[in-house]
Amino acid sequence: MTFQEATLLLPSWVQYWMNFILLVLVVSVVVFLFSKSTRMAAVLTVISTALSVSLMMWMFSKMGMVRLLGLAHLIFWIPLVVYLYGRLRTGNLQRLQHVVMWILVATLVTAMVFDAYDVLRWLLGNRASVVSVS
Repeated sequence: MTFQEATLLLPSWVQYWMNFILLVLVVSVVVFLFSKSTRMAAVLTVISTALSVSLMMWMFSKMGMVRLLGLAHLIFWIPLVVYLYGRLRTGNLQRLQHVVMWILVATLVTAMVFDAYDVLRWLLGNRASVVSVS
């Protein structure tokens, strides 16, 4: 089973959430690219997300659709969120970039709360696939 096929077996709300995260990431990168002061944020967002997806796909190929996949987000998005939050605290962002950066940070933190819960459940022994093939 491919990752895309497994994703289609997840509950609808999870699929919507994954699409929302993707939308926020893409919009954020595009908005950040328009300002010289946020181009590094765009680059770091792309790099951290690409690394996260790469690790997640590798883990999926070894274990399937298990709760531990969220670890990939935690590893690469925690440093990104720390960087973005630091940028927000400096206060020298244009209004649009400021709002979008807050939306991105809030989205990633929310996603990582779900991921941390899933990883914890995996560590506590819930290692079954999160999708079932009928």
